[in-house]
Amino acid sequence: METSANIAGLQGAPEPSVSRDGPRPLSMDWITDDLLRATLAAWSPRYEQPLDADDAVEILMNVKRFSEALLGSRKDET
Repeated sequence: METSANIAGLQGAPEPSVSRDGPRPLSMDWITDDLLRATLAAWSPRYEQPLDADDAVEILMNVKRFSEALLGSRKDET
């Protein structure tokens, strides 16, 4: 499969990477470099091993999913 074709078959940019060496997908556009740095600064002291940008992205995505679950359960109560 050609990496430069999108789902509609039109030519486009290759699939973006989540790694620190490449751009993030648009669905993760809210994760800025400053937010990654702040996440690493807040969470790194709580781990026995050094964290990297991929770890910070995983932490942020888990916090986002948890928040969405809490908000969804709150809507169900009303």
